[in-house]
Amino acid sequence: MIYDKLVIFVMAMVPVLELRLSIPWAIHKLNLDWADAFLFSLLGNASIALALIIIIYYFKVERIKNFINQIPIIGFIFKKWENSSIKKSQKIEKWGYTGLMCFVAIPLPITGAWTAVLISFFLDLKKIKTFIAIVLGLLISATIVTAVSVYTPEALIELGWLSD
Repeated sequence: MIYDKLVIFVMAMVPVLELRLSIPWAIHKLNLDWADAFLFSLLGNASIALALIIIIYYFKVERIKNFINQIPIIGFIFKKWENSSIKKSQKIEKWGYTGLMCFVAIPLPITGAWTAVLISFFLDLKKIKTFIAIVLGLLISATIVTAVSVYTPEALIELGWLSD
């Protein structure tokens, strides 16, 4: 049981997947209670956001990019992520922290904590407020993903579209 919770915690740290995959995985594959899936996914995703904020603000994107570009495939992926984040930051800029929170709250690929941290760096937002905005967005996103994960299969079973 504790192993499953640790798996979900770590799974929520993975870029792109984050809690959008860890919550349904925990509920439907590991048979964890929805509250455990929610909590450990949220904690994992929030902890990687905090770590990324510290790393990116301390080392700066240019130093990180110079290091990562020495690894061809990783450098290519980082460059695409950076370009995507720059485009998204232009849309979020006028909304500031509220925009960042709403961005993270939408449970779609590339709208998670990893991208939000990079966007906050480009917008020169304060670290603590950035973390709070990201965590609030993660709370909203985790609530949406948990509700969909719990109630959609039940509704499909009720309608007879999915077998029990």
